[in-house]
Amino acid sequence: MNKDNMSKSENFGNLILKSTQFSCDELGVVPIERTIEELFDRGFVNIDKDCGPTSHTVADSVKHILGSSKTGHSGTLDPKVTGTLVMGLGRATRLMEYMLKSDKVYVCLMYVHKKVSRDDIEKALKKFTGTIMQMPPIVSAVKRQLRPRTIYSIDLLDYSDEGQNVLFKVSCQHGTYIRKLCSDMGEFLGVGAQMAELRRTKAGPFTENDFSISCDKLRNLHDLYLMNDDGSKELDKMSRFEIELRKYVRPMEDLLCEFKKIYVHDSSIDSLSHGYDLAVPGVSRLSPDIKKDEKIAVLSSKGELIAMGTAIMDSDEIMKASGGMCSTIDKVFMDVGYYPKIDYFKEKYPEQFIVSRRERGLE
Repeated sequence: MNKDNMSKSENFGNLILKSTQFSCDELGVVPIERTIEELFDRGFVNIDKDCGPTSHTVADSVKHILGSSKTGHSGTLDPKVTGTLVMGLGRATRLMEYMLKSDKVYVCLMYVHKKVSRDDIEKALKKFTGTIMQMPPIVSAVKRQLRPRTIYSIDLLDYSDEGQNVLFKVSCQHGTYIRKLCSDMGEFLGVGAQMAELRRTKAGPFTENDFSISCDKLRNLHDLYLMNDDGSKELDKMSRFEIELRKYVRPMEDLLCEFKKIYVHDSSIDSLSHGYDLAVPGVSRLSPDIKKDEKIAVLSSKGELIAMGTAIMDSDEIMKASGGMCSTIDKVFMDVGYYPKIDYFKEKYPEQFIVSRRERGLE
């Protein structure tokens, strides 16, 4: 029994302590220490998509390569577009709906139909920085109506052929169509323009340099892993191919780096896995700046994702409260029975259990 399980949990340095962690070493597992097979069901890969296949084709390929039950991606890339395509595996596909709403960064080559001065190009880029009104293309995944999108920045990377080939980097809100952005800038310039090439370099917190891998390399690496797998589940006996594969197949919890978090007591996890909302006495630590109605991640002391929820209280209210519900539970990721019911802690650790409940105002 470990009352404050620090060695096998996440870095709590930037979190607020609500009550001393009641956790047990024998329960759960640090996400990075899951078996590779478990990661195929509770992990993700950052695919570097090639030009040609659809995003659906890539998702299907990853599913068959790793033998995952299902796969889902973080936002469609057109067949000719390359770059970052975060792919959820198994149960982690249910996290992709949160990733779809993340901001994106692209590098685009725009072809301008007539020669244009550098000053005019820079004026166009500035004109389309900030909140713009954009009509989705005729072929798109959303209803075709004018809608606001935010362009956080557009940086001119290269200007050549007297302005007919313009390379720029754009950071934008999810759902921004870069193809339409190019045609709108061409209309502003009065000469017409079109997207020639596009690469997504960032989706949410992940860039093309963050353990990204092509489908072909993933297939080859997985084949080498299977050929050299001796069946051992011990981390210190992994083959070099499994070690390499683990660099790219990441725990689904790594997707949560942009979300505020609440860590709960092990004795509270069973009720949460049944979908019951989170009560204040179950909270051990939390992010300091949680706001009401914000989407949050609810985790175990070892950093395992239990559920995604919506904050009912902000951080200050949670710290001051002795009872009441502080977060809804919207989507459960932990299996029922993975952590035991409260009687387990009461019977196995009676003294620590009573002390913990008194500290939380439950006795």
